Amino acid sequence: MFRFLYHHIITKTAKMATKTGATTGMAGSYNSNSSPQRALIESSMPFIKNAIENLKIRPEKCPVLIADFGSSHGSNSMHAIKSIISYIQELKKIDRQFLSVHIDLPTNDWQSFFGISNDQDKKFFSLATGQSFYKQCLPPDCLTIGYSSGSVHWLSQKPCNITNHCISIFAKGNELQKFQEQARDDYRHFLENRSRELIQGGILILVMNCFNDEGITMTESVYHNLYKCAKSILSPNVELPNYTLPVYIRSYGECVDKQLFDQYSFEVIHSNMSAVDFKFYGELKNNKMTLEEFSEKQTEFIRCATDSVLRGALESTGKRSKEDIDQLSNQFWKLYKEHVQQNPDDFDIKCYQTYVVLKKL
Repeated sequence: MFRFLYHHIITKTAKMATKTGATTGMAGSYNSNSSPQRALIESSMPFIKNAIENLKIRPEKCPVLIADFGSSHGSNSMHAIKSIISYIQELKKIDRQFLSVHIDLPTNDWQSFFGISNDQDKKFFSLATGQSFYKQCLPPDCLTIGYSSGSVHWLSQKPCNITNHCISIFAKGNELQKFQEQARDDYRHFLENRSRELIQGGILILVMNCFNDEGITMTESVYHNLYKCAKSILSPNVELPNYTLPVYIRSYGECVDKQLFDQYSFEVIHSNMSAVDFKFYGELKNNKMTLEEFSEKQTEFIRCATDSVLRGALESTGKRSKEDIDQLSNQFWKLYKEHVQQNPDDFDIKCYQTYVVLKKL
C-alpha cells in the first residue's frame, strides 16, 4: 500500500528516550492487537471529512504533505493516512501526488512498521522519522494536514511517581498538579510546533482520550486491574512506585483550550466529545467471542500499550536479569488475564474521546 522512501532514526535521541520516566512507545505485536485504537480512528472519519471540506488546497505541483503524529507500528497509521487521502481525492478532485510522514519515538518498533509496507502500490509515497512529536518534526510552512489519534495523552516524560495507583486520574494534591503542569506544557509544545509546520489554511485533526463531565473515562477497570497486578508482582518500595504510567487523561476543557489555540494561530473548525465502544464485551455477550478469547484480547491490547512501563519498573532496581524481567512480565499478564476472565462484566470498556479540528490562520 505504501512505498517508503526514507527511514530516519536518530540513535542518540533513542538513547535519551530510554531514560527513567520517559515515554518509550508501544510493545509487542501491536499491529495485530490494536483494534481499539483502530476504533478511535474510525470514529474520527466524520471529522476528517469535515476538516477536508474546510481545506483549500493550493494548485501547486509539489506533493500534498500529510503527517501522522504517533504512528506506532504502522498499521493504524497507514489506515488513517489512506482514509485522509481518499477523502481529499473524493472531495477536492485534485491531480496531485501525496507524501505522508509517520512520526513516532526513536524507540518505536520501526522494524514492524516497515515490515508492513508494500512497494507495489505507488499511489503515494511515505517516509518516517523517529523523534518526539512534542518537538518540531517538519520544516516550517510545509504541512497541509496533521493528524493524531490516541497519542497525546502519552506525556513526554513522567513528572513524578503516583502514590497508591499507577495513573494520574487517581492522583491527588501535588502529584496531580505535576501531571497537570506536564500535560499543559506538552500540549503547548505540540500545538506550537504544529503551528510552525502547517501552511496557512492547513488543518490539524486531533483525537484525544478524555474524561466526561463527571470525571469518568470508562476505562477505570483497566487501570485498577493493572495496579492490582502490579501490587502482586512488583517489589513495594522501589518497583511499585516506579510503575506509574506517563499518561494524563485530559478534560474536554483541557483538550479544547481556546487560549492556547489563539496563541498559536488556530481557529476551531469543530470540537466534540463522545464515547467509543471497543466492542469486545458486546461480542462476548452476543456469543461471537468466547470468554477465553475475550480475556485474551482485553489483555493483549493493554499489554502492547503498557508493557514497556512495566519493564521499566522492573529494571528500576538494577538487580533483575532480562530473563527474570521476561518471566515476571509474563506472570503479570497471566494474572491480568485471569482477573478479566473472572470478572468480564467489569470490562465493558468504552473510551471517551475529544475530537478537535483546527485550521492554521
